[in-house]
Amino acid sequence: MIADYRPALRWWGLVVLIAAVTGGCLTDEDSGPEPAAIAKVAETDAQTAPGRSRLPLRVTVVSRTGEAVPRVAVRWSITSEPAGGGSLSDSVTVTDGVGTAQVRYTLSPVEGTSLVRAELENDLSKAVVFTVTISRTPILTAVTPTSFQGGDQVVAVGTNLTAATSFTVGGIEVQPATASLSDTSVTIRVPPCLAPGPVGFRAHAGNATSDPVFGEYTASAGLISLRVGEFVSLSPAMLQGCATLAGAGPNGAEYLMAPQSVSGTPGESVGYRLTADAPTVPIQREHQGQTRLPHAERFDLYLRQLEREIARLPRPAAVDAPPNAPPAPAAAIKPGQRRNFEVCGSITCSLEDFRTVRAEAKYVGSHAVIYEDIDAPAPGLTAEEFDELGSMFDDDLYGVATRAFGAESDVDNDDRLAILLTPVVNALTPKETCEQSFIAGFFFAVDINPGSINDPRSNRAEVFFAIAPDPEGTVTCSFSVQRILQQVPVTFIHEFQHMINFHQHAMLRTGALEVLWLNEAMSHLSEELGGLHFRDLGNQARFNRFVGGNLVNVYDYLRDPGAVFVLPPRDGTGTLRERGAGWLFLRWLVDQFGDGLPRILSETDLTGSDNVERATGLPLSKLLPQWFLATWVSDLPDSILADSLKPARLRYTTWSFRTTFESFNEQSADRFPFPFPLVPVVLRSPSFDRQGVLRAGSGDYYRVLQSADDAGFRVAFTDLTGATLSGAVRLNVLRIR
Repeated sequence: MIADYRPALRWWGLVVLIAAVTGGCLTDEDSGPEPAAIAKVAETDAQTAPGRSRLPLRVTVVSRTGEAVPRVAVRWSITSEPAGGGSLSDSVTVTDGVGTAQVRYTLSPVEGTSLVRAELENDLSKAVVFTVTISRTPILTAVTPTSFQGGDQVVAVGTNLTAATSFTVGGIEVQPATASLSDTSVTIRVPPCLAPGPVGFRAHAGNATSDPVFGEYTASAGLISLRVGEFVSLSPAMLQGCATLAGAGPNGAEYLMAPQSVSGTPGESVGYRLTADAPTVPIQREHQGQTRLPHAERFDLYLRQLEREIARLPRPAAVDAPPNAPPAPAAAIKPGQRRNFEVCGSITCSLEDFRTVRAEAKYVGSHAVIYEDIDAPAPGLTAEEFDELGSMFDDDLYGVATRAFGAESDVDNDDRLAILLTPVVNALTPKETCEQSFIAGFFFAVDINPGSINDPRSNRAEVFFAIAPDPEGTVTCSFSVQRILQQVPVTFIHEFQHMINFHQHAMLRTGALEVLWLNEAMSHLSEELGGLHFRDLGNQARFNRFVGGNLVNVYDYLRDPGAVFVLPPRDGTGTLRERGAGWLFLRWLVDQFGDGLPRILSETDLTGSDNVERATGLPLSKLLPQWFLATWVSDLPDSILADSLKPARLRYTTWSFRTTFESFNEQSADRFPFPFPLVPVVLRSPSFDRQGVLRAGSGDYYRVLQSADDAGFRVAFTDLTGATLSGAVRLNVLRIR
């Protein structure tokens, strides 16, 4: 991935909402080629890592002819390991669209060798064994003295400490005194502004972390003294004992201050007041108002609420003959063959709202069958255009999505998904809303939910419903053939993630549905991954189409982040700005923790903040502040903050957003009025008084300036009345100069 890549993006003027609903599967079927062999992915075998590390293990499953076999259950077990107990993230996982299954192995803390067996669940004789060497784990046993203040030198005692070991105190990374480091001890300077009370010291090696040892932090009157490029994330408790910034010195000083909610509870908000020295009359932070949701967004939210109800239906003990089964296995389907579909024709999607559609197969591929409603307006797509659409899914999008998120369901055992282009979907958008937003396609949970098997609305198959070409607008909106070819693939890969996610969460693991904000963020990441795939192939036009919507949503979020939830209410508000915020946070997480993170988030029964914390090994209260600062800091020019001074955690590696948004501004200054949309409010010390509302995950940005030789000043971070601020909030402070 290229940090400074500058896409030649064009904005289309109309942000198209993708209306989506997810679904699940009935069983963990074996379909398609018979699995004949299982093999280790070489780079995940014979790994060596400290105890308590989390390592990926992967296998591939192929047929007798060497073809990758998807949706094969692989059983994992630890057959031998040192005492202390390691663990696997799953006992059974399923191969993705390219035949790969994976698991995460958390190592025992004890040195030695572990063996992990992976075997086909339906043929235990086909198996492989991974060998993992567990190296020495850093251990801390005590800290001396046991009571200290910010700035004090303490000695942490332990074993297996090396130059590669890092340390945290109260969750804050610290630099040990290099000359003091030995195998059994290290001298550490206690950071300022910790919360008074017990503080944990930990040692880290890679993603392995020691148990904490504790000392008592005593509040002091120390200063918040930061070098340029350093940052702290302060809770209200920390500010009780240390809330004064140091004097500016002869060159002056500048800080980025970003009050933020770090709550993992969707929809939570709290009022705040940020003051310096003597409070004055507070100035309220003004935000862009929320407008009424467009029609397509309201439909999306309705389907998501309906999805939760559908997923709660009990699974039947026996399955009746499916009322709407395909007429033949997909392998036997030929172009021109016809079948019926049941399609939601009104936003309520109740029984009386469904339309029976007779459709004809226009493309039959290895992973998809594309159908066209026989009543679709003429002229539709040509045979060549159907082939273009189908091959894009088969050859590009299917592999991108399944490698990133895992396997989809296959409830009808045909090894393919059905894509239906029908004017019934066109009709879901009223003509008067066409210029605002439209429903490009959707996935309906009743089609594959186990409890909906006998529902007459169910197609008993994986189906993606999409708009059909209608250049003259005979149904509602005018959709040219070119628009279908551009929009439907983007909509599809978004929906495909929802399908996979529901299968992995609710069906394979009978867990809860993924919460709205993370599920949507993953679907928007799926769009981006499709775009990056086409970029790597040198297809600039497709790259632009797949990533453009996300970038526009992020631009609009960054114009006023304090007005937007990153973790919106569980029932959602569905705004594109919220979706932009969620994708931006997830993109940063993937940049920090690797391309394998989306699959870890998908293949689990955990949801929301619990899912993110388990996948990364860090609490949301630490991740959110680093991301929030990174969004402004990452690609600042050296004239503001030198690149060498930016901590690694305050960076994106896939995007240079300032460069990208500058190109937006150059192309359409009316729509994108700022070269970079995030413009902090400028405050001058030593006296300011601001107030606002912190919404879950988000917050406000301020640049605080100190003139040359200005004295230090005290900062207060309180509720709107000046009382102690409660809740999961932080005041993030970064020194810029």
